[in-house]
Formats: sequence, structure tokens, C-alpha cells
Amino acid sequence: MQEQPDPLRDSPSYLLFELLRLARRTSARTFPGERVRLPHLMVLDCVARLGPLSQREVSEHLRIDAGDMVGMIDALEEAGYVERRRDAGDRRRYALDVTEAGRLFLGASHERRNRLDDLLFEPLALGELAQFKDLMLRVLAHHDPRFADQRSGRPPAPGPDRPSDRPHASR
Repeated sequence: MQEQPDPLRDSPSYLLFELLRLARRTSARTFPGERVRLPHLMVLDCVARLGPLSQREVSEHLRIDAGDMVGMIDALEEAGYVERRRDAGDRRRYALDVTEAGRLFLGASHERRNRLDDLLFEPLALGELAQFKDLMLRVLAHHDPRFADQRSGRPPAPGPDRPSDRPHASR
């Protein structure tokens, strides 16, 4: 039986999906038993950089469903990485803040993420990796202002090399 060409391999969204699956498998194999996953780290990092913040503010900033956020905050609080405190400006609400243990864990997790990146992107030269990141940021910035160019606050300007400016078949 002859293998047929796989049309999914021409789809960037399919390849991205497979890359995410590879990242999860590699992460689980490299850091077995780690309970705090990337979404938790995103929350912890957000609170460390921008906090203290309410759960709603974190949820809105990261665009994570409020229902999912509760479980992540509970897990981070149980691990001793964040704490809920009464907001001094509004005693009716709680503000999340990172603990010292949370800051230490966040630093160590950045080191683990760097190791994971090294494993995943080993086949790419440094310039290729920089280009890959730039391309991902361009796509994200087009759809999400959080990823806009940090200098201008705007997504990159359209140009002739933008994927949306090319016919789909040429990809």
C-alpha cells in the first residue's frame, strides 16, 4: 500500500497543533511529576509583574476564563506561591500577590522553560529560532494587542510579505 500525501502537513494551524502536542510530551518527559503547568506559570508571572491584582484583572489580562482561573489560583495558593489579601483600596475585594516562594519558583521555572526550549528547538540555528519567534509574534500581534510591538503599542504594519496578503495556496 502506497502512502498518500498528507494535506494537513500543508496547514500551519495543524503544524502548530502538533508542535504544542510535542511541547507537552517533552515537558512531561523532562519534568515528570511537575504539577504546575504553563497556564499556572502564566498566572504567576502576570501577578509577579503587574500585581497585586484581582482575580478578575488577571483573568482579563491573560484572557483566561474566570472559572478556570479559580482552580489555577487555588492550586497556586495551596502551593504557597500566591496569597489572597484584602485590597487596601476596596475592602470588598481580594488582591492576589506573589509570595517569596512564588518568586523563587517562578525563577526556577524560567530556567526549566529555557531547558525545554533548548530541547524543542535544538534543530534550529539561533537566527532561525529568532525568525520563528518573530513570525509567531507577528501572527499573535495581528489578533491580540497584548503581543503588539512593545515600542509602538501597535501590531506590525501590513506589508507584501504578510501571510494574509498572499493566496492560501502559495503557503
